[in-house]
Amino acid sequence: MSDARTALATLRQAADDGSLDPIMERNGVRVFGAFGSATLAGDHTPSDLDVGVQFKDRLKVLELLDELTELTRYDRIDLTVIDGEHPVSDAEAMTGFPLYEAEPGAYATLQMAALAHRRDTEWLRLLDLQRMAE
Repeated sequence: MSDARTALATLRQAADDGSLDPIMERNGVRVFGAFGSATLAGDHTPSDLDVGVQFKDRLKVLELLDELTELTRYDRIDLTVIDGEHPVSDAEAMTGFPLYEAEPGAYATLQMAALAHRRDTEWLRLLDLQRMAE
């Protein structure tokens, strides 16, 4: 078994050489990227590898995780589904870097939408906190 940074390096290599593409296509992925502590420089040891995915239609979470685990030989992959229903986690998942996009510009478009959605709904989260404090 490898560690999170080695697994990330494997994913980056697979993205660069095109061997990640068939995995993404089989699983109906529109956008796939990495984020979190494994993507940051430093002396810390990440506890897992965070990845974000947007599916085209049907969610194939377990199938995708199985294939990613087989590819990276790493089983601590934390997958966030970017679905537009969770503005904070969607935006966080889009703070890293792209590894796959089904069509050119899909990652950037999703990233802008996720960040805007988090910004536009911030007032609702603040209102919730105020109401809970009452």
